[in-house]
Amino acid sequence: MATDTQDPKSEFRKNQSWLYDTQSGTYVRKSLIGLLTLVVFTYVLFPLYWMVVTAFKTTAEIQQIPPTVFPEDPSLQGFRMVVMSSLQTSGYDAFFEQSFGWEISSAIDIDILTLILNSLKVAVGAGLIALVLGTGAAYVLSQREFRGKNAIMSLLLASLMFPGTAIMVPEWELISTLGLFNTHLALILIYGAMTSPFVVWLMKGFFDDFPDSIVEASRIDQCTPFETFWYVLVPMARNSLIASFIFAFLLAWNELVFALTLLDNSKFTVPPGLLTFVQGFNTQWNVVAAASIIISLPVLAGLAYIQQYFVQGLTGGAVKG
Repeated sequence: MATDTQDPKSEFRKNQSWLYDTQSGTYVRKSLIGLLTLVVFTYVLFPLYWMVVTAFKTTAEIQQIPPTVFPEDPSLQGFRMVVMSSLQTSGYDAFFEQSFGWEISSAIDIDILTLILNSLKVAVGAGLIALVLGTGAAYVLSQREFRGKNAIMSLLLASLMFPGTAIMVPEWELISTLGLFNTHLALILIYGAMTSPFVVWLMKGFFDDFPDSIVEASRIDQCTPFETFWYVLVPMARNSLIASFIFAFLLAWNELVFALTLLDNSKFTVPPGLLTFVQGFNTQWNVVAAASIIISLPVLAGLAYIQQYFVQGLTGGAVKG
C-alpha cells in the first residue's frame, strides 16, 4: 500500500484502458478509424469516380453486364456529342463548318452553354439578393435592441428547417399572380429569399464578435450608422460575405424542383436541363456524365480559387450565435 502511495502512476495503472493505453489497443483503434475513414471516403467519392469513368465509355460498354470498373476502350464519344449538340443548337455549326471545315452534326438537342449561362444568371442574382438582404438584417439585429428580436431570430432559424417543396404551391400561385412564370427573375427571388435566413445567422455572428471600439471610433468621427456599416464593417467582413454568397450560389446552382416547375425547356437551368437527357431505356449515360463534367468545371474552378475565403468566413461567422 505504501508503494502505491509513493508511485504517482499507480492510480493511472488502476484505471488504464486497453483500447487507448496499450500498444495492441492503439493498433486496433487506429485500424478501425482508418477503415471507417476509407468507407466514408469511398461512399462520398465513388459516385464522382463512376461519373468520370462513365463519361469515357462507349454506349456498348456501359450496357455490359457485369459493368467494367475501368474503361476497356476509352472514348470521347460522350464529350463529342455534347459539344456538337451545343454548337448546333446555339447556331455556331455554320461558323465552324465555313471556317475550319468541320462537319457539326448531333442526334441530341441540348445547349450546354445556354444552360450554364442561365444557371450563372440565376445563381449570381440569388446570391446578391441574399447577401444584401441578409447582411442588412444581420447588422440591425446585432447592433440594435428591440422587442421581438429573439422571436425574429428563432423564426429565421425555423424557416431553414422547412423543405422547399412545402411552399411549392403558394410560391407557384404568387409567381403566377405577379406574371413571373417562366422567368429567371422568379427563381432569383425565390432562391434569394430561401438563403437569406442563413446569411442573417452567419453575418450576425460576425457583427456580434466585431470589436466595439472600432464602432465607437467611427461614431466619434461622426459617421452615421449607414456609413459605419458600409465603410467600416462591410470591408472587414469580406470573408463572411464571400462564404454567404457561395452558400446562396450553390443552392441556386443545384436546385431542381422550383426550376423544373416554374420554367419550360427554353429557360431551363443546369439541373432540369441535365434531366432532359434521361429518357427511360434510351438514356445515353456517357453523354449525361460528360455533360455533368463539363458543367461542373466552371463551378469547381471558381470554388477552388475562393475556397480559403469560404472556410475563413464560416469560421468567423460561427463564433457567436
